[in-house]
Amino acid sequence: MRTFKTGRRVAVAALASATMALAACSGEASQDQEEQDELQESVGEYSLEQAAEIPAGYIQEIQDRGYINVGVKFDQPLIGQKNTATGAIEGMDAEVARLLTQYIFGSVDEEGDDANLKFIETTSQNRETYVNDGTVDVVIASYSMYPERLPNFDFAGPYFETGQNVMVAADNTDINSVADLAGKDVCIAEGSGSIENLANENPDAVITPLADYAACAEALENGQTDAVSTDETILYGFTVDKPDAFRVLDSSNIFTDEPYGIAMPLGETDARMFVNDMIDEIIANGDWEKAFDLTFGAAGMETPAFPTPNRY
Repeated sequence: MRTFKTGRRVAVAALASATMALAACSGEASQDQEEQDELQESVGEYSLEQAAEIPAGYIQEIQDRGYINVGVKFDQPLIGQKNTATGAIEGMDAEVARLLTQYIFGSVDEEGDDANLKFIETTSQNRETYVNDGTVDVVIASYSMYPERLPNFDFAGPYFETGQNVMVAADNTDINSVADLAGKDVCIAEGSGSIENLANENPDAVITPLADYAACAEALENGQTDAVSTDETILYGFTVDKPDAFRVLDSSNIFTDEPYGIAMPLGETDARMFVNDMIDEIIANGDWEKAFDLTFGAAGMETPAFPTPNRY
């Protein structure tokens, strides 16, 4: 089994591998690898250790089984994205999943039959189903802890806080505020709470749901929709990939609070408190900021305020 330090490099190493594959033709592979090595060195290794005590019940059952199934998104750059070149899952949510795995097992292994961390592709549409039917043990997939969701799940967190904004084509000069979306076609992923949020904020916006945000971004790039609206973190990931294609409105336009939580079945209070303890610890020991620096920070985003778990 790999040590946690090696497993923790997956996001950076996978990104480097994909970049090198593309850059090799132009002779830039060694430079890209050097940049990734410098990022790894500057960020440093996580220091989180295995929890001193594992609560009986849900978490103990996961530990006894030998692996945890974590639902993450595979299509959201910087949050949860599958690297098609390596198969590795990258992003802030994936890093939090690795930290949780370390907290439960004392190490992280994502390869082979003996892996103790198994990522399950999860979308906005199936997150609730996957938690309730046992497909996953926890969902870490930019899942906002709205008050109306708390009666349906046990939510640890938030582990990250953001807000809903709008992305338009880079050359669009007509949409500069949420109010400008009146009469405009706006794409949002099916099943996302962002649909209701925008409908409340601007009832005159014409909302078109598609399967996921990758499909929405493609529709925007192809001129099939006027805008995409969801959490700014998600939108920022697409602008990083294609800065010449997309533009996110100024952050002053954020019109919701989006506290990302870790969802598990309702009634697992001890498990929720255990995960909250992990979040508190990674904030206190600097690991949260390291995860941010490997993902959003590496893309140039300023470090936000640290989240405070809601111990309801």
